[in-house]
Amino acid sequence: MNIFSNKKKENKKKSQKKQDQPKDETLKEEFIEISDIADPKSVSKADSEVREALNQATKTDLRNILMISQGRCPICHGRTDRFLFTVVCPTCGWFKRKTPEKGHSHVYLTNGQEIICDYIHHGKEEYLCIRGGVVVSEVMKSSVRNIDFIWAKNELKDAREQSHKVQGGTCAWCGKISEGGNEKDIFEDYAAFGSTQEHYRFCSEKCQRAFRKQYPSRIHRNCYETDCNTCNLCIRRFDTRNFKRNI
Repeated sequence: MNIFSNKKKENKKKSQKKQDQPKDETLKEEFIEISDIADPKSVSKADSEVREALNQATKTDLRNILMISQGRCPICHGRTDRFLFTVVCPTCGWFKRKTPEKGHSHVYLTNGQEIICDYIHHGKEEYLCIRGGVVVSEVMKSSVRNIDFIWAKNELKDAREQSHKVQGGTCAWCGKISEGGNEKDIFEDYAAFGSTQEHYRFCSEKCQRAFRKQYPSRIHRNCYETDCNTCNLCIRRFDTRNFKRNI
C-alpha cells in the first residue's frame, strides 16, 4: 500500500509541476532549467507567492470591473462619463478605451514619418507598434506627434447599434428590449428597495405605473417622486443630475 501511495504522490507532484509550467515554449525551457538546479523549497515558496499574487491580482481586476460597471472610477472613485468605446473620469483624468479590432492605427512622428499598425501598446516612455502579431516598431513618446485610430465602418455601425440597445435597455416590467430613440419616449425611475439606489427603465408609461404599483419603494414613501439630487436617505449608485421625470 505504501508503494502505491508513494507512486500516486509522485505522479500527482509531476502532474502539478507540469500544470504550473508556462505554456510559452521559451519560458518553459527557462523554467525547467532553473527549477532543476534550484532548491525544491525555493521553487515551492516561489510557486506559493505567485499563486497569492495571482489571487490578489484577480481580486483587483474584479473590483475594477465592478467599479467601472457601476459608473465609478477605479482610481479616485469619482463618477465616470461613458462614450462609444471609451470610459473617462473627468475628476482624475483616468480613462479606459478600446482600440479598433477590424481597423488599424496611424502613428505620425515629428519627423513626418508615418507608421501603420494594428495595435499600439503604451509603455512608460515608448510606444510599441504591433502589426500581424509582431512588433514592427518601437518609438519614443517624445517623437510622436499624434495617433489616429481608423475604425472599420461595420465595426462602428455594430458598436453604435449595441450602444443604442444598452442605452435603451430592457423594460423592467414587461422585458421588452428598447433601442433608445426619442428621449420623450424614455420612462425611467431611480428608486431604492433596500439601502441602495437602483435604475429602472420602461418602454411605456403604462409599464412604469404598473411597476410602481407592484413595487413600492421602501426607503421613503415617495421615492418615485423625490429628486435624487436633494435626497441622502440611500446609497446613490447613479448620477441623476440630468434626470427628468416623464410623469
